[in-house]
Amino acid sequence: MGAKTLFFLGAIAFWLPEILLYGIERHEPGVRLITLLLPCTLLVAYVAAVLIRRDRESMPSAAIFMLLGVWFLGTLAISIGQSFLGGGFSRDPHSTLLGVLLGTLVPIYAFIAATYDGSLGALIAVSVLMPLLHVLFERTNWIVPRRKAS
Repeated sequence: MGAKTLFFLGAIAFWLPEILLYGIERHEPGVRLITLLLPCTLLVAYVAAVLIRRDRESMPSAAIFMLLGVWFLGTLAISIGQSFLGGGFSRDPHSTLLGVLLGTLVPIYAFIAATYDGSLGALIAVSVLMPLLHVLFERTNWIVPRRKAS
C-alpha cells in the first residue's frame, strides 16, 4: 500500500463511523461512543493494512500516513456529518466548502472542528496512539522517503 492509499484509508476508517451515525440517527451521537468507536475502527484498519503488506521493506509508515489522513480530512468529514443535522454543506455550501479547503490546508482546524463536534477525545487518542504504533512496529518504515543515490 502506498502513502496515498494509507492517507485515505486512515481518514475513512476514522471518520466514516461518525458520518454513518449522523446519517442513521439524525442526531449527535454520544461523546463516549465517538471517543471509543473512532480510535477502534482506525486501529482495526491499521492492523489490516499492516497484515496485508507483502514487502515490509522500504514501505511508508501506515501509522503516520493514516494519522495524516485523519487530520487533513477531518474538517471535510465533520462537515459532511453535520450536513445530516442541518449544518455543514446543507446550510451554506459555498462558505462550508471554503472552510473545508482552509481546514485541509491548515489541519489545526480539524482540532477546532472536533472540539465542537464531540470527537476531540478520539482525535487526541489517535494522535498519541498512531506515532506510538509507528515506533513499536514500523520503525524501519519511512515517513519521509529517502533520496536515491545517483
